[in-house]
Amino acid sequence: MGFVCKFQLNNGEIEDGDVVIFLEYVDNSFGNYYTEQVKIAKVEFNGYETFIFSTCPCFPSSKTNLTKGETIDKNTVIGYFATEGEDIPYNKPYARIERK
Repeated sequence: MGFVCKFQLNNGEIEDGDVVIFLEYVDNSFGNYYTEQVKIAKVEFNGYETFIFSTCPCFPSSKTNLTKGETIDKNTVIGYFATEGEDIPYNKPYARIERK
């Protein structure tokens, strides 16, 4: 895997008025390669408990130092992943939030 990228709710995944509060990492998702989307963090999104997912085939490699209750915005680095160049979600969100 040639590239290391940052899990972020970037490129229009969340709006400025959205409130995303970090609850916990999904620890067992890190350290393995996934061809499908995988849960990486549990969050509260606009008052509802939900998850943040990867958006491409990747190897979630490491977490950052987010703490429970911390607010996440579009620039917050949630974690890191390795992937191949053709799998990088260019001009698309690098992580997505599940909406219920």
